[in-house]
Amino acid sequence: MNSKYIPFLKFKMNEVYALNYLDDDLKVGLSVFFDLPNELPSKSHNDGVNSFSPEELLGFKTEALKKKIEAQKKYLTTKLNFLDDIFIDNYDIDPLVKIDGKTYNYKTIIDEFAPLGMIPVCGVDDRVPEHLNCVIASAKAGVFLKDKVAIRLTESAFEDYEFIEYEFEDCLANLEAAFEKIILIFDLRVVEDIETSSKQVIDFLDNLDLGKFERIIVSGSTIPKVITELIETKKNKVIDRKEVTVFKKLKEKNVSFDYGDYTCVSPETSFLDIYIEEIQSYMTGKVFYPYDDKLYVTRSGKTKSVIAPFKPLLDEIVSKTFYRGKSYSYGDKYIFEKQPTGLKVNASSILKPNISLHVTYMLRDFSV
Repeated sequence: MNSKYIPFLKFKMNEVYALNYLDDDLKVGLSVFFDLPNELPSKSHNDGVNSFSPEELLGFKTEALKKKIEAQKKYLTTKLNFLDDIFIDNYDIDPLVKIDGKTYNYKTIIDEFAPLGMIPVCGVDDRVPEHLNCVIASAKAGVFLKDKVAIRLTESAFEDYEFIEYEFEDCLANLEAAFEKIILIFDLRVVEDIETSSKQVIDFLDNLDLGKFERIIVSGSTIPKVITELIETKKNKVIDRKEVTVFKKLKEKNVSFDYGDYTCVSPETSFLDIYIEEIQSYMTGKVFYPYDDKLYVTRSGKTKSVIAPFKPLLDEIVSKTFYRGKSYSYGDKYIFEKQPTGLKVNASSILKPNISLHVTYMLRDFSV
């Protein structure tokens, strides 16, 4: 059986439009995993605020999630109505966030997105008890359009099956009673040690009756939370994609699975605790370009007061033999058209085409 690719994305505008701009042939049967994005307020000298109280932070997160849900519902019906399976999780959302002041936020998320085809996501070892309860209750109430559910395991769960066995089997039994099909997801997050991650997944699978799962998905990334851990400023670098090496090791053991990654965005969100007026002083540009089993990374110096800080990065990409040309994807075309001057390219505008070219490559030419 051929493996399928599932991008793991934050449910933000850039990610949505990157998918929307995919060629039509790549949209057919595409499944996507969305993590609802965590939001934090920005400090401003104009407001005279040095910090936020826990109550202020919670209030901001609550309002941000409420606004995001409304925007995301519109995206699903207008920009992403071609998607097949749509996994939606609240992994990054504070459990204390309650839009109506009393209901656990994932129950609200289910109520809003289940009518649009959402597949719910559960977990063990990193979830509050209300999470599984609201998924089971919603399934019994018949709110889901698809009779599917996912169990998402991070390293704290899959590193030792015996330690998590009771909780995992209890979760699985409850879901089997409520859903027809169960999908098992191993989320490697940022892969640190290839051998360890590969062995942990294989050992965990050896303890399971794989016939209970409709599909198994393994996802991960090589991009850390802090980009300086990967590459210095004003440098270019070719790196081996650690998650791809894990995929290959699983294939060598004849494990049947679909694979995913976090495209050109780290799974771990990084927030700078600085004033909004000072952000530009810290900003640097970066572009990621996948090819073969590698990732080419090029990074600029600080972008403040530089007219076209991304031009050297675009020059680098188009000069390489692995650059696939302007007709390959929306992202490749963007780079080709912007490269001559580099004008009007910034950290925000480059993200959409960068995600697009990554997803296009993974769907069209990547294989394990």
